[in-house]
Parts: sequence; structure tokens; C-alpha cells
Amino acid sequence: MKIIRFLLPALLLIMLLPGCKKNTAPADPEFKNTFTEISDKNDAFYKGYFQVVGRGSGESKSMALLAARSVAQARLVEIIEGVEVERNTLIKEGKVQGDIIEAKASGYVKFSSVCGEQYNPETGNAEVCLRLPLRSGGLGDLVESLIDKYDGVKKQ
Repeated sequence: MKIIRFLLPALLLIMLLPGCKKNTAPADPEFKNTFTEISDKNDAFYKGYFQVVGRGSGESKSMALLAARSVAQARLVEIIEGVEVERNTLIKEGKVQGDIIEAKASGYVKFSSVCGEQYNPETGNAEVCLRLPLRSGGLGDLVESLIDKYDGVKKQ
């Protein structure tokens, strides 16, 4: 009886753990292997890198890959620098007539590397995976600033 009490919770835990894998990039049935996105700051800190996926399309393979790479680079900038959001609402005669929301992110992407890319010639769609390491060379400052931003604490 004691064995069943021990094995049952352990078996349930083992069965549920694979379902806990976090993949923020939506599965695309067009590509056989989709890349896992690591964009949470805690996950990236423990893994040692951010990993983002960009998708794009174009008239040629090089244009589709360029579009996908640009989307992935923009995701890295959004994660590291944050996004500035501006909202303008038009109200006429007490009723909302329209909402204009602009999201802006600007920054530089340095030291990222391509960790994979895929292209489908039938549809002209591409997928690019970019990885930004946090624990290499001169990126120690980046890690410290991410921790400071995450905790909301500024070092003096």
C-alpha cells in the first residue's frame, strides 16, 4: 500500500511534466520542426540565452529569410528594451469613434546568432530562429540590466 501511495503521485508528475514545456511560438503545420521561443526573462536567465522565432514571406528565398530575420530581431529588441505604447482615442458626441494604438520599440541587436532557419518554396514562407546569449564576453552588463529591470531595482 505504501508503494502505491508513492508511485501514484510520482507517475502523475512524470506524465504531466512534458506538458509543462513552454513554447510561446505558435506551432506552424507548414514546417516540420518549429523552434522553441525562450522570451521569459527568468527562463532566459537560467538557460543563458534568449531565443526568438520570426516568420516572414517574400518573392524569393533570400527575401523571405530577410523578412523572418527582421521580425526575430524586432522581437529581441522588444524583449530587451521594452515597448513604448501610445494610444489616441477619438470621441465624438460622447461616443468612441476610433482608437489609434501605436507600439514602438527601438534598439540595437548585437551578438545574436541564427540558431536555425527554414524556407518553404511552395508558399514562399520562412522561419528564422535567433539566439542572444547572456553569458559570454562583454554581455555581463546586459544580464545585470535585465535583472535590475526585472526586479525594478536600480543600482546607484
